[in-house]
Amino acid sequence: MKQVNEDNRAWFQEWANEYDNTLGKVKRHHKLLDLVVKLSGIKRNDQILDIGCGTGLLSLKFLNKTDCTITAIDSSSQMLKIFQKKIEKCNLTEKIHCAQESAEDMNFKPDQFDIIAATVALHHVKFKEPVIKNVYNYLKDGGRFVIGEIDMDTTGRLEDSRRLVRILNYLKDELVLAMKEGGVQAFERMYDNGKKHILNDGEYCIGFSQWTKLCRNAGFKNVEISPLKGFEWFKVLVATK
Repeated sequence: MKQVNEDNRAWFQEWANEYDNTLGKVKRHHKLLDLVVKLSGIKRNDQILDIGCGTGLLSLKFLNKTDCTITAIDSSSQMLKIFQKKIEKCNLTEKIHCAQESAEDMNFKPDQFDIIAATVALHHVKFKEPVIKNVYNYLKDGGRFVIGEIDMDTTGRLEDSRRLVRILNYLKDELVLAMKEGGVQAFERMYDNGKKHILNDGEYCIGFSQWTKLCRNAGFKNVEISPLKGFEWFKVLVATK
């Protein structure tokens, strides 16, 4: 397990310098982030935790929506370096604090955040239940946990051909969009990423019915799911404490 995590971290380190020019150019990715911000119910002066912040695309969209304070964590130092340059260039050092930390290892005070968000990040976590329980504890009463993810279930035996077909049915549209919107470079990365999903190599996607069950078991009162218009295989979940 440790080796898989190290390999996955190295993969993201390598990808960091390309990220904004590949996935960052895919329109449906920005639409997903926009929907996360819209459904989060963000208010002025909210305290936000951005899990798996990458190069800061979601955090910057939150700040573009309203004045707030953001703690942004990611396990990739290279991703964070790129984000930090953006923060300094935009004079946002008082609004955004970055830390190299994984979702599994994060450690915050109870009742600290109004919103905790994660977009296409938590599927990298193999054992999700402890992370979701921590998220619940870190939120204030009435706080919202917002997940933006692909609604794809990759659980099961790797040798199961029905599982393979199920995953490929989701990935085909992703590959076409990557080529159309990000070019060959984005397609190559998405193709590589698709293989990792199929082999559960640092990618552990679950469906939104499974996300809902995890959130309810952690204690969340209300759970609502909204599909991304035009890209219904992507969804946003909002769980309220």
